[in-house]
Amino acid sequence: MVEATATDMDGKFSLKAKPGHYLVATGIGYIMYSEQITGNKNVYAIELKENVSTLEEVVVVGYGSTKRKDLTGSVATMKAKEIVQINSQTIDQALIGKMSGVHVSAQSGAPGSGAIVHVRGLSQLVGDNQPLYVVDGVPIIINPRVAGSTALSDNRQNPLLSINPADIERVDVLKDASSAAIYGSRAANGVVLITTKRGNRNQAPRFNFSYSATMQNPTRTYDVLNAREFREYLIEQGREDEIVFGNGDTDWQEEVTNNNALWRQYSVGISGGSDKINYLMSGHVSDQEGIMLGNKLNRYTFSSSLDADLTDRLRVGGHISYNYTDNKQSALSNLGQGAFYRPDLPVFNADGGYSFQDFSGLQRLNPLGDEAKVRSKAVAKNVLGTVYGEYQLFTGLRFRSQLSINLNNDRSDVFHPSYTRRGLENGALLFVQHSEGLSTSWSNTLNFNTTIANDHTIDALAGVSWDHSRLNLDAQSYLGFPDDEILTDINSAQTVLDVSSQATQTALNSLFGRVNYNFKDRYLATFTGRYDGSIKFGPNSRHGFFPSAALAWNVHNENFLSNSELLSQLKLRASLGRTGSDNLPAFSYLVNYLSLNGTDSYYDGVNGIAVDGVPNLDIRWEETDQLDLGLELGMFNGRMNAQVVYFEKKTSGIILFVPVPSQTGYSSWNANIADVSNKGWEIELGGDIIRAKDFRWNSSFNISFIENNVDALNNGATTNFGSTGILEGEPIGVITGYDVVSIAQTQEEIDALNSEAPSGTYYSGLVQPGDYIFRDVNGDNEITPEDITPLGDINPKYYGGWNNSLSYKNFDFSFNFNFVQGNKRNWYRGATEFSSISTTSNVTTQIYNTWTPDNTDAEYARLESATHGNTTTTSKNVKAGDYIRLRSASLSYNFPKEWLANTGIDNLRLSLSGNNLFTISDYPGIDPESVETQQGGATVQLARDTGASYPQARTITIGFNLSL
Repeated sequence: MVEATATDMDGKFSLKAKPGHYLVATGIGYIMYSEQITGNKNVYAIELKENVSTLEEVVVVGYGSTKRKDLTGSVATMKAKEIVQINSQTIDQALIGKMSGVHVSAQSGAPGSGAIVHVRGLSQLVGDNQPLYVVDGVPIIINPRVAGSTALSDNRQNPLLSINPADIERVDVLKDASSAAIYGSRAANGVVLITTKRGNRNQAPRFNFSYSATMQNPTRTYDVLNAREFREYLIEQGREDEIVFGNGDTDWQEEVTNNNALWRQYSVGISGGSDKINYLMSGHVSDQEGIMLGNKLNRYTFSSSLDADLTDRLRVGGHISYNYTDNKQSALSNLGQGAFYRPDLPVFNADGGYSFQDFSGLQRLNPLGDEAKVRSKAVAKNVLGTVYGEYQLFTGLRFRSQLSINLNNDRSDVFHPSYTRRGLENGALLFVQHSEGLSTSWSNTLNFNTTIANDHTIDALAGVSWDHSRLNLDAQSYLGFPDDEILTDINSAQTVLDVSSQATQTALNSLFGRVNYNFKDRYLATFTGRYDGSIKFGPNSRHGFFPSAALAWNVHNENFLSNSELLSQLKLRASLGRTGSDNLPAFSYLVNYLSLNGTDSYYDGVNGIAVDGVPNLDIRWEETDQLDLGLELGMFNGRMNAQVVYFEKKTSGIILFVPVPSQTGYSSWNANIADVSNKGWEIELGGDIIRAKDFRWNSSFNISFIENNVDALNNGATTNFGSTGILEGEPIGVITGYDVVSIAQTQEEIDALNSEAPSGTYYSGLVQPGDYIFRDVNGDNEITPEDITPLGDINPKYYGGWNNSLSYKNFDFSFNFNFVQGNKRNWYRGATEFSSISTTSNVTTQIYNTWTPDNTDAEYARLESATHGNTTTTSKNVKAGDYIRLRSASLSYNFPKEWLANTGIDNLRLSLSGNNLFTISDYPGIDPESVETQQGGATVQLARDTGASYPQARTITIGFNLSL
């Protein structure tokens, strides 16, 4: 006998049954559930699990979506469950180690900081190499190019703070030209599509609440000398007469940091829907102390979405999110500010005042009295919204119109009191910076989908879009205030030191289209094209066309494999296409007019304008041609999956400064001149290692190998003064310098080298035993700038991740590793520390590894040697940035449904998690991953590590999630 029933709007049901009978629940798209009825239980709480195979998974692509089985390009996907494994204010940090071909490194542990994302290598020589982000159709550029100095744009808050990671449903990264060409001129560095959560149809209102508390500490601190060791070190170096030792023994790294810095997060949400409408509203409050003293970020976000079927043909909807961020900081931004202060000085003197050191008659207070007293406040407001209408003209043909807007407003104020280092000579200083941005996008598309004779499926898209953005920047600095605490506003300043402003705007008009063809689920073809017109280029090259084509063969659907018990998927695919980049400020093809500094543009007492630069009306798009060859494999009915991809990228016409005749009055102009290439392999392997009733273990591994090369510069340069980190025939971000052969052990060894040198001196810095001997690269028996040679570069030879998810009954456990191998960093701290002996600052224990007559096997040259590379890098300071890191681990418990049956609670989940739990690395710096602030996001600046980066955070989080 079978008795059937259905749930009501609240998901409740009832029926009559006897012990021994079986309760069976099913739903479309869900795995069937069954349980034998017992006499001691009359309430059953059932949660159906989705039955979505890898092949049937829906993948978001530009202006639409498709099933993974129909995909012809390279698209990597991450869903909400994986996103929350990384505790971060921004979504980009959650991508680390998750996707092949996507290299992600956390910039720092500062609250609100983002990550550096590179998709399939580096191609831009100027500026950054970050991808285009598209949030529900709203394009976001991380570092927009502005004319002139980048200093005005460097203090903008991370634009990805406009979206809360908890509100994100999925992230899809378009890696190859076939998938990315639909975004044309902005897709050369890849495209990251972010889809936010929406309410579900036919769901009763559901209330969700979550809370988490996180403790944060530095992943690593400097190993510096304590007070006793510091005293012994200076006495050993004969400097005791230059210093009066204090009686303190202070751990300054401890003093300048917040131990167990607390980060609390609260989230609340309501969602639901009927058969005609679905809705979602959510709010999020984040209160995060920074690791460094004086740093605290308060963040408030609100998000809401609505989708409604007004008729059987017309659907409308929208989404809006608001973000308010208040980021307070002192001038303490790195551990080095404490680590290298004198450990023999106490925090406070006997009179209760802060300890200090005397510099040329000026008393500079210790870090707690100086840097910690600087007051910085940055407030960011972001609004991101979309509205759309979709109308079904007839069966298979839909028209959609969508309008998107992105508003951002940032203001930062930094006040240096008169007793701090910057205010000692002339008085207190105030720096004010403001940026205001507006981006709009209006797209209109027609989508046609039909199946002919059950064998031929066509999915076609045609569209037109208009995009516009404007960014206004201004900055001022003020001097002279009545006091250091209250009257510190602009009106209280006596002098305006400096003012500057900048504005940039872009406009892009586009036509685009895509056709997907599927024959019997065996043979697939995709053709895509986009025609862009931009105001960044002159009338001779304003428009660019970016086409792509892709073919795929689902071999497993052929008759000869239809009954295979081993293979559930075997796909071969290939794509070829072109994407572009408009990597330059707006109107760069025109001559600029401006007033010069001081009185340089004055005539007869009147300030005029002067021509700035030489126009180039033929400047055009940078173009990236990409080949992609892939094999996808599924075995044992989708239980195991693998993917191998080979790709080649060739970027041509990169815009650089090119010399022009001096008769023009200028030394260079912008021109399409350089070429860069990338090629590599991406390998993915994953599946269910164990799939049992109560226990499941899913594991995935990805690794990527990429080779980067600057093919040609053609006499171009990244600045008017040459290029740093760019060398023809070498990768982007190359580090050059002198290659150390050995350390001179005797004077006779030095004399022998000098005797063979044409000038009588092998190298001016090689003067006594303990100095480095550099390699004579060109064989002329002396060291000159011609012997400077490549020593490494910022590009990893390979990188990847190992991600695991386990479940046992009501327990869930996950852990994720990521690794990077083969990249190099210029450890500048070593050069500065070894090249001089200072009585005013501390040093690391690395000084014990410098050459002395009693320590001739040391790794580094003697202290104060001129060969340490303080001005020119040496191979001894170029260090491997390799590491393996346990990026995240979490353990959670889901309370059984029957425990909650009479409480009104639908779900209750407790969790314990951690990020950056341990790192395996030989890198001598504070962290192999941390980088300093890049001017305009310049990629080449990733090579230099001066130790001034905000420390990475090791976090431990406890939390709970509640659903009603």
